Amino acid sequence: MDSVINWLAKPFELNFLQNALLEMLLISLLAGVVGSFVVLRGMAFIVDGLSHAILPGIAVAFLLNGSIFWGALVAALLVSGSVALTGRNQLVGEDSAVGITFTGAFAVGVIIIARISTKGRNLNDILFGQLFAVQASDLLQTLLVSALVVLAILALGKELLFASFDSGMARASGYKTLWLDLVIHVAVALTVVVALPAVGNILVLAFLITPAATARLFTDRFYRMVGLAVLIAFLTGLSGIYLSYYLNIAGGGATVVVVGTILFLLALIFSPRYGALNWLINRWWVQRKFQVDWQAPATRE
Repeated sequence: MDSVINWLAKPFELNFLQNALLEMLLISLLAGVVGSFVVLRGMAFIVDGLSHAILPGIAVAFLLNGSIFWGALVAALLVSGSVALTGRNQLVGEDSAVGITFTGAFAVGVIIIARISTKGRNLNDILFGQLFAVQASDLLQTLLVSALVVLAILALGKELLFASFDSGMARASGYKTLWLDLVIHVAVALTVVVALPAVGNILVLAFLITPAATARLFTDRFYRMVGLAVLIAFLTGLSGIYLSYYLNIAGGGATVVVVGTILFLLALIFSPRYGALNWLINRWWVQRKFQVDWQAPATRE
């Protein structure tokens, strides 16, 4: 028993792994709460676009030797606000607004990065994440953002849930759906930005979507889904840290995403509610029952 406890505790004797664990706990909370709304609203495309659209802010911050957090945050708020407003135009639509705004911002980022590359700067840490390089300042930023986002969603939980299930009915009932959409878009933008140091610009979509999508396979109740998503996100983060430490795997964020993907695939197969195995068993049972019922009259005759 002592050897098991020592095995579990040994990685966290190191200060940088303690920081990684705390960061993963905080962004797991965000991933579970915000990711559940993203899955419910079908906003995966928006998250993917947003993770690329903040590239200009990151690039400008690198170019000016400024704060990556603030550069990414300003870019994220600008482009997410633009999409929320532009998508209200019925002739444009949200999908078109995402495609135009996010790709345009990404193109600007590419141009700026080309300039940075000529100066020998490197953006790999932002693109792919460095979970084990998280600093105390990153933890503080994540803590403040997590508190802000979770409190806002708790305060507007009923309205946000109503608008997510049926925005037309919510609008007809007198709710300000534009502001509710802006709240969700800003929450997604903040989550993407604070997750950058841990999982990177490229992998943030997977970390935000996968835990919530996995939880959705186990329950139809939204708040239970949120709790499961937070738990799954943290367990995948913890597993990724252990695997990276004991197997000497570089890139803790990538390991976390791989573990989360494996858990999703297992849930997709073995979930007692919506798993593929359960579907096959139910189908076999229905077919068997149908055959028995069909043959029963002939047997009685």
